[in-house]
Amino acid sequence: MIQPLLLLCASAALCGDLPALPTNATFRTTPRPALLHADTSAGASRMHRQAELLWSHGDVNGARTMYRTAIAYQDSVGVFPGEVLWALAQLEFGRGRELRAAEVLDEAAAASQRYGRPDWEARSVLEAGLLYQTHGRTDLSVARYRTLKLLLSSPAIGDSLRAQLASRIAAK
Repeated sequence: MIQPLLLLCASAALCGDLPALPTNATFRTTPRPALLHADTSAGASRMHRQAELLWSHGDVNGARTMYRTAIAYQDSVGVFPGEVLWALAQLEFGRGRELRAAEVLDEAAAASQRYGRPDWEARSVLEAGLLYQTHGRTDLSVARYRTLKLLLSSPAIGDSLRAQLASRIAAK
């Protein structure tokens, strides 16, 4: 029904080296990060499902609008909109708008910071950095990798997540 967000495996050093462009165009599936606290808003869940339905029926503009509505609603009631932002990034990526997907992931990182979710912030920053890197936006990619390096050195990131994210980046 919904294509998962596919991202290129890329090589970049966490030690501060400039990220290298991917050596091949092999895509792999990247699972959505799981929410620790389920969305308690039935309205937002309904909007999210409606957006997925619209997308599955080919109404991309309607799905975008519904995702944006759900994001705004969740933010207005103090619910972390990470899952809906991630779904919107998947939609943009699936439609070939990879730079727009990276921008949405930047929004997810900002929301993660506002809601105190360093796990989501790290995932979002990594994915955005990979997308920017793929499109030759070295300036934006390097900034994301610097942020990721700081997040991975933080005690707020668990060891298993740290290892998972670091494994996606091969040191030069």
